[in-house]
Amino acid sequence: MTILNEIVEYKKELLNKGYYKHKLDELKQVDVTNKTKLIDALKNDKNLSIIAEIKSKSPTLNQLPERNLHTQVREYELYGANAISILTDEKYFGGSFERLTELTIETKLPVLCKDFIIDKIQIDVAKKAGASIILLIVNILSDTELKELYDYATQLGLEVLVEVHDQDELKKAYQLSPEIIGVNNRDLKRFVTKVEHTNEILKAKRRGFHYISESGIHSINDVKTILNSGIDGLLIGEALMKCDDLSQFLPSLKLEKVRQ
Repeated sequence: MTILNEIVEYKKELLNKGYYKHKLDELKQVDVTNKTKLIDALKNDKNLSIIAEIKSKSPTLNQLPERNLHTQVREYELYGANAISILTDEKYFGGSFERLTELTIETKLPVLCKDFIIDKIQIDVAKKAGASIILLIVNILSDTELKELYDYATQLGLEVLVEVHDQDELKKAYQLSPEIIGVNNRDLKRFVTKVEHTNEILKAKRRGFHYISESGIHSINDVKTILNSGIDGLLIGEALMKCDDLSQFLPSLKLEKVRQ
C-alpha cells in the first residue's frame, strides 16, 4: 500500500466514524467575505503568485522549526504572498481544522484548506473553518467524484485548486474547465520530489487556464528552472517554514511570469 492509499483509507475511516460530522457541529463559523481571490492575482499580476503554506510535518519530513504560526501568516501576507495554505490533516501532517479557524482570521488573503478530500462533508467543514479555496486531487477521485466535488465547492463560492501529477490527470482536469490547476512535483505514491516535473507535465498544457507549481521549490534557481513552463504561481511550504528571513526570501521568488 502506498502512502497515498494509506491516507485515503484513513480519511474513509474518519468519515465512517463521524469525525467530520463532529467537526461540522463543533467548529465556529468563520466569516471570509473580506478576503481577496486567488484567481484575481493569477490573472492580473505580472509576477508569479505565491501560495505560502503553514505546515508542521509530512510523511517524508521530520518536524519543522517551531514557529509562531500567527506571526508566520502575518509575515506571509506582509512580504507578498497571495494566498495561504493550511494543512488540516492531523495524523500525517500535524495540522487541524482548529488551526485553520485560528489562522484564517489573521489575514485578508484567501486560505486554502490543504487536505485529501473525498466527500462533500469535508468541503462543508473546510468552508465553516474559514477556507476560501479547497484542494481536489485528481489521483484519488473517479471522474464522477471529481466533478461532483468540484461543482459542489464552486456552488458554495469556494475557489478550487485541481491537482494533477501526470498528463493523463491533466486531461481529466481539463474536463472540469477549472480556473486553477496545480502541478504537484511530488510523486504521491513514492513521495519523491522533482521540481522539473512541472516542465514535463505542462508540455501538454492548454491556454486559458492558470497553473500552480507545487512542492520541491527551495530557491530562486528552482523557480527559474520551471518559469518557462508558463506557470502563474507557486505553492511553497517547507522552504518558507525553514526560512529565518522571509522579508528577503519570499519576495525574491516572485519572478516575472513568462508570457505564453
